[in-house]
Amino acid sequence: MYAQYQGHVFLDLDKNKKMDRNEKGMPGVVISDGYDVLPTAADGSFSLKGNEKAKFLFVRIPAGYKASGTHYIKIDPKLKRYDFGLTLDDKQQGDNLRFIQITDTETPLYGDWIDNIRKFSQQQQAALIMHTGDICYEPGMEFHARQVNSQLMGVPTYYTVGNHDLVKGEYGEKLFEDLFGPVYYSFEAGPAHFVVTPMPGGDYAASYNLDQVIAWLKKDLALKAKDKPLVFINHDLIVGKDFVMKGKTDSIDLKQYNLKAYLYGHWHNNYSFGSRDGVAVISTNAPNKGGIDNSVAQFMVIDMDKNGVRNITPKYPYLSDHIALIYPQSGLMQISNGQKLEIGASVYHTEKSVLSVYAKLLNEQGSVLKTATLNKASDWNWRGTLMSTASMNQKQTILLEVNYGDGTQALKKFGWNNEPASSNLLRLTWSKNIGSNIWKSSPLVQGQRVYVASIDDAIGGKSKIQALKAQSGETIWTFHTQNSVKQKLAYSNGLILATDMGGTVYAIGEKDGKLVWKKELSGGRLPGYVSAGVVRDGIYYTGAGNYLSALKADDGTIIWQNRDWNGGEGMPGELLITNDYLITGANWNSLFVHDRRSGKLLWKRNEDGLRFRTGGASADSSSFYVAGLNNVFQLDQKTGAVINRTQSQDDFKVMASPLLTESLLIMPTATDGIKAFDRGNLTEKWNFRTGEALIYTSAYSSPDQHKKVSTVESSIRYAAGKLFFGGSDGYLYVLSLDGTLVQKINLGTPILAEVTIQGNEVYVADFAGNVYCFTMTNS
Repeated sequence: MYAQYQGHVFLDLDKNKKMDRNEKGMPGVVISDGYDVLPTAADGSFSLKGNEKAKFLFVRIPAGYKASGTHYIKIDPKLKRYDFGLTLDDKQQGDNLRFIQITDTETPLYGDWIDNIRKFSQQQQAALIMHTGDICYEPGMEFHARQVNSQLMGVPTYYTVGNHDLVKGEYGEKLFEDLFGPVYYSFEAGPAHFVVTPMPGGDYAASYNLDQVIAWLKKDLALKAKDKPLVFINHDLIVGKDFVMKGKTDSIDLKQYNLKAYLYGHWHNNYSFGSRDGVAVISTNAPNKGGIDNSVAQFMVIDMDKNGVRNITPKYPYLSDHIALIYPQSGLMQISNGQKLEIGASVYHTEKSVLSVYAKLLNEQGSVLKTATLNKASDWNWRGTLMSTASMNQKQTILLEVNYGDGTQALKKFGWNNEPASSNLLRLTWSKNIGSNIWKSSPLVQGQRVYVASIDDAIGGKSKIQALKAQSGETIWTFHTQNSVKQKLAYSNGLILATDMGGTVYAIGEKDGKLVWKKELSGGRLPGYVSAGVVRDGIYYTGAGNYLSALKADDGTIIWQNRDWNGGEGMPGELLITNDYLITGANWNSLFVHDRRSGKLLWKRNEDGLRFRTGGASADSSSFYVAGLNNVFQLDQKTGAVINRTQSQDDFKVMASPLLTESLLIMPTATDGIKAFDRGNLTEKWNFRTGEALIYTSAYSSPDQHKKVSTVESSIRYAAGKLFFGGSDGYLYVLSLDGTLVQKINLGTPILAEVTIQGNEVYVADFAGNVYCFTMTNS
């Protein structure tokens, strides 16, 4: 015989966490001890038979309410009553819900991301915060319990067990339970039913198993309204495409319970897929640092209604009143058409919604001469047109007025001199926004067309490949891909080739944008595909691990597929092809060199930081040049033996490849801009520092360390005796070979992709989805 657990669920009118005489019980609220599940009686009371394995009683908080204390009470033989107080939650609406997903924060350090999320939830009516695991080890878990809790965040804040949250102790989840309560539980909010489940395993053995969780889950879901959308939470994607959760002896088909969303983390990347009409599978990187595959730091804002996920919005922390006038800046940095002057602006605020942006032309006295209403082109970019005046040839001031959803306003003035600067190399020719973000897809120029690809971390149908007219930026055609295309496109004999994050390869006609062939290489397995494929002699090399493949570009026939290695996370750099070799890698695994014709693995290197494969490689006639974690290496092509290496300790976790000039090796860094080394002995020659990154992409880079993060993710391009590259600070840079600044242009948005140079034209694509064409004026 075991003791029975008795108590009430009540409406806590005075929020004192105690059931007073005037406070009434709430009927039909579900109570569980992790084994049995039952609803409360008409008076809000319950009597649950005891279970010797149970550690907590927890309440399934009903929609429209939140706990006045916690949603759980630890079982204690001394307790005679287990009373759960609930209060009304005015942020919830019956048919609509907005909530925030964060994950993999892994830190004991306070950062602005915490304030960003708290203020966003306050100002934009997010009803709850869901942390999908890897709070990370004892210091991180204790910090989050103190600083990132429901009371301080102002909304219910729930936690999930990740693999690094199973720590040393009596059993793996003991500390999690002490700080956050039960490792599996459910609650309802708005129109949805949430189920939180623990990671099956981790750093230390857990006391639970999946069969135990499944047994409870079946009972919990049996008491869920059939038409209520189910949101399933775990630290990892522990189900297959059939969404069946399997233990050793038991299983449950989640689709039978109106599954509409599956939220997870674990992979430190931004990869959401599925559909909003079916099941939205949503993963995000951490909000406080760059991802393992150099995904941007972000938190996810998710809107739901009774039909499921309605909207998903990634939000990038650490940005407040980010306002930049892109054009006009000068006589060379402007776009005018007759009496019309184009206005381009970059505007972003982590916490606030931007309702409207106006550009106002001021005279010397500050009076408004003209006003232009700017239209939103993407999450960062706003565009409009000013009609010119008689004084347009003089020095002017443009005021950008930004109006936020909370009723506040930001104003910023910019000087504009219509006289061309004779020393500037680049003149803006045209600019086009494609309506979605661009990651590492540098513009591909073929004849009179420019091709770019976009990402969509919100399952919004914005993943695409777009062809633009090289002379004007006008759209020629658009081809929608199933998932994000993060990396650059390739070209072969009239075909545009791309591989999306789901491992699907597309071959598209260059002129009409029609699909010629498609091949699924990875089957959609995790982690998502993020490397850049390459073409050589009509063969497209793409994929990673055991789906690294060589395909005939004209029809997709597989020539060979790698069977020599697997594992690790994708390398977000570019594959390299030489006459004899294919060079690739897997993060946390190795640098791999294959025979490009047979696919046979010739050698690999993973020591001295080379297992951290972020960037690509470069080659000369006998050597490969690659960056490891902290050093750049010169390796023998045939054996992989180290010929030389840099001696300084730099952070090279960037997606770039080294640039080789006659005497220099130039390599971007995660924290210090770009560095040039003597190509002969790899000693440092100069360092050009860029500004602080606007977004954080390099793996584990974060401003929370209170050190400057000057990230450059794009490889350096060399033309006309100059170096061209974009920075994560939003600037396009032109340097001389000795590292002297020639020109920098504020584009107001991070530039992750490489610059493309074709003749006198310089093409740039930025994270906001802007594509620019510049002309070199004195090349």
